Amino acid sequence: MITTTCGRQLDLSTTELVIERSNSLFSYNIHKLKSGEYVIAEKFYANPFNNRYILLNDDQIEMLKHL
Repeated sequence: MITTTCGRQLDLSTTELVIERSNSLFSYNIHKLKSGEYVIAEKFYANPFNNRYILLNDDQIEMLKHL
């Protein structure tokens, strides 16, 4: 279970992993929920207190594509 930056609690084990990227410092993954929303999961290996889980809907994803 994780808590997103907007306060929703989600179980990432029930999501579809869309993108998985990592290096020696952090991992950056995008998960798709059954509701059609997406979660961006940023995990920092050196300091897990800085991990972030950002919930986005389809409109927000479309906006990111055009930045």
